[in-house]
Amino acid sequence: MPGRVQDKVAIVTGAAHGMGRSHCLILAQEGAHIAAVDIARDQPQASYRMATQDELSSVAKEVQALGRRAVGIRCDVTKSNEVQQMVERVVKEFGKIDILVNNVGVSGGAPVTEMTEEYWDFMLAVNLKSQFLCCKYVLPHMIKQQSGKIINIGSVNGREGSAGATAYCAAKGGVHLFTHALAKEVAPYNINVNCVAPCAVNTPMLQGVAQGMAERAGIKVEEVYDYMCKSLHILGREILPEDVSKAVLFLASEESRNIDGLVIYVDGGHLMVP
Repeated sequence: MPGRVQDKVAIVTGAAHGMGRSHCLILAQEGAHIAAVDIARDQPQASYRMATQDELSSVAKEVQALGRRAVGIRCDVTKSNEVQQMVERVVKEFGKIDILVNNVGVSGGAPVTEMTEEYWDFMLAVNLKSQFLCCKYVLPHMIKQQSGKIINIGSVNGREGSAGATAYCAAKGGVHLFTHALAKEVAPYNINVNCVAPCAVNTPMLQGVAQGMAERAGIKVEEVYDYMCKSLHILGREILPEDVSKAVLFLASEESRNIDGLVIYVDGGHLMVP
């Protein structure tokens, strides 16, 4: 029986670990070929470890083990020339692009009075500009074939603010409105643009953020982790990467053909809290 995205070609950014890896594997399990894209090196502005080249290569091998074609591509998606070259390589390798998952992101923060201009620019570039650039270079191919699915990864912090995380919140709020506006722009070309916005997800990024918060507060990292991964969610459950990936798969499939410009919150009920 064909998969839900059988023989589609998907680009997934931030693919080497965490949610990105999960998106790659779930899409591949349902029949997609995968271009796994990641910077695959540490960033000085980030307070936790980024993914590695070995992890990126491992994701591509995992996809291939599922019987799908895959390539791992190192790319800084905040750089226009690198994104353009990445997209050209994917088209040369696979012949088309059907799905774009703008997953790459970085979390962290500082009070506005202590935040440097460079840090603000970094947060906006990784979390928002990267999505613009990937769409800019992927869309001509989708427009030509008159079809495509774009899934942007947002956050509950794109809807509600969080003290000490103004740059992150501003970027994710931008992602949500970018999604709405772009959906209207490309709807005439049979291209759907939607957003999946999780709350705290059990990923290396979250673990790094929790470690930093625990050190600053002088408490155990387990306390911070339990608060972020359970207390913030009304359902009291951890949100796992695959929970988010299942929403991504739905939006990438034809099951969602009449859903457009929507933000789907995978938040364990967090936004129901008054």
